[in-house]
Amino acid sequence: MRIDCEMHIGNFVGDLYAWLDHEIRPQELEALLDQHEFDMALIMPPTLQEPDNRSMGEALRGHPRLLGFAMINPYGPGGGVPELERAVGEWDMKGMKLVPLRHGYEIDGEVPLRAMKCAERLGLPVSIHSGAHYCLPWQIGDIAKKFPTVPVIMDHMGWRYYVDGAINVAETTPNIYLETAMVSMPGYIKIAVNRLGADRVIYGSDYPTGHPGAMLQIVQAAKLKPEEEAFVLGGTLAKILRIGS
Repeated sequence: MRIDCEMHIGNFVGDLYAWLDHEIRPQELEALLDQHEFDMALIMPPTLQEPDNRSMGEALRGHPRLLGFAMINPYGPGGGVPELERAVGEWDMKGMKLVPLRHGYEIDGEVPLRAMKCAERLGLPVSIHSGAHYCLPWQIGDIAKKFPTVPVIMDHMGWRYYVDGAINVAETTPNIYLETAMVSMPGYIKIAVNRLGADRVIYGSDYPTGHPGAMLQIVQAAKLKPEEEAFVLGGTLAKILRIGS
């Protein structure tokens, strides 16, 4: 089972996405999965002040290979709890995505606690952007320790300047998993696997910011053992999501 931990659907605009000339739809993501021999992917909407989980949920209906993760702004009504409950109950979302950098709150502060408690109650994994102010690795470690039964996926494993810190934090916080999206140095992936075990490291492409063609080559360049690579490319995530169990 090979699973991409982070792909996005919807309309992406701005200089960074100038190469795109269309809205990203499920069929495009499925074609990328086929091209790079992946079975499934976790899908998230664009990062807006009010993330459009509803449109994403409706778009993903009939596409069982694409598993939605609701992006929650904890400054929203009820601390984001009603939106998360609706995303799970109505749109069959499988987890929660938090982006402190874009929504402007400290991940280890009070703001995200209600949404985290809801994720804990619903039995959801939580994916958290990392690598900048508001969401440095040790801050993510702090909130992960408050919710030890919640699998916390540290997106980008602290890239660019805090990868060593991300690995250090994960060593002392067993419910943290490190995601490889946008990490361009295969040596860091090798170090993470050696120190944490392959069952704590997760592949992601972050398409369309990243691309599976490039991100997959970085993992392969790390020269992991076949069984380690199998965990990184999907086995770890399948275990978290209880796919195939």
